[in-house]
Amino acid sequence: MKLYVDTADRNAAESLLATGLFHGVTTNPTILQRASKGVADLKEIYRWAIDAGAGEVFFQAWGEDPATLIERGQWLRDLGPEVVVKFVATRPGAMACAALAARATPTLLTAIYDPGQAIVAAAAGATYIAPYLGRLNDAGRQGIAEVVAMHEVLVATGSKTKVLLASLRSVPDMVALARHGVDCFTMAPDVAEQFFTDPTTAEAARTFEDAIRETSS
Repeated sequence: MKLYVDTADRNAAESLLATGLFHGVTTNPTILQRASKGVADLKEIYRWAIDAGAGEVFFQAWGEDPATLIERGQWLRDLGPEVVVKFVATRPGAMACAALAARATPTLLTAIYDPGQAIVAAAAGATYIAPYLGRLNDAGRQGIAEVVAMHEVLVATGSKTKVLLASLRSVPDMVALARHGVDCFTMAPDVAEQFFTDPTTAEAARTFEDAIRETSS
């Protein structure tokens, strides 16, 4: 199981990475914008993420043609060995993904909305695909069923490409997909905090602490 923090906010990412439960940090241009960050900040983001214990840091290449995407994807990879280069699952993005994967660069095809795109990602040699569960549901589609189909395609064909589920809005959605074998999830910090807010668990913790204080007095 690999859990990732989907943010470019340093304080939020470092807090969760410090738990030892999260494997890395995922970003995209929209997430960078929300944190008031840009391309000029990527080196710094990489540095603090690694210092905080991230095993992988995901940055997304930008551009409209394969050559530009490949050049910028290589620049991102050159930031450090823990960088995974993301490409949008367009035709140019898939081509750039294949080119960098052929150089043994870890890659991810993002904005996956159809099981057929999982086939393209596998053919490109992508390390991961990132389906957007919340947005699939928003579009009136059966998000969990679609993601399960993607996972089944990859497993049935023996592909090494893995689903890294994005656009997550609740822990129960993760549970539903984990039951089908999906084992990589990236989430916003507020969703990650849901792991630690079960009221019954909190009550049990208080009961145990009360008991130990009473027996120690």
